[in-house]
Amino acid sequence: MKKSSLAIIALTLILGLFTVVPAVAADSDLYYVNVPILKIFPHKLGYYVIYRRAGLKTGEIYIPHAWFDRRDSRAILNLTEQNVTPYLTIVTRNGEFDHIRVVAKKNNQHNTWGTIGQNALNADKFNVEKLNVEY
Repeated sequence: MKKSSLAIIALTLILGLFTVVPAVAADSDLYYVNVPILKIFPHKLGYYVIYRRAGLKTGEIYIPHAWFDRRDSRAILNLTEQNVTPYLTIVTRNGEFDHIRVVAKKNNQHNTWGTIGQNALNADKFNVEKLNVEY
């Protein structure tokens, strides 16, 4: 009886320490922002995306095809048939661009998909190492 009572008291004291000492949560260094996509233009070098900024302003980004490679993984393309408004998720790590996720309709006849001439955009616009996204 004494041994079981001592074991219960010891267990209660140990578990009580966990409730007394507050858990320290480390701040995350990853942050994300979702922005709605207005138009996506596939190009031979990547995707040209026009998105909604704060207010009625628009922004544009150029995402190279190489970023969608699993070895690079700076960009992820999720095509969906769900009833979701297409959007971009821009993820930053310590305030610097980390990666981007593009969620778009699988049906390329959806009004967010557009067409653009292959020579209409300057190829240098797709030669980027990180995105400078305006919010």
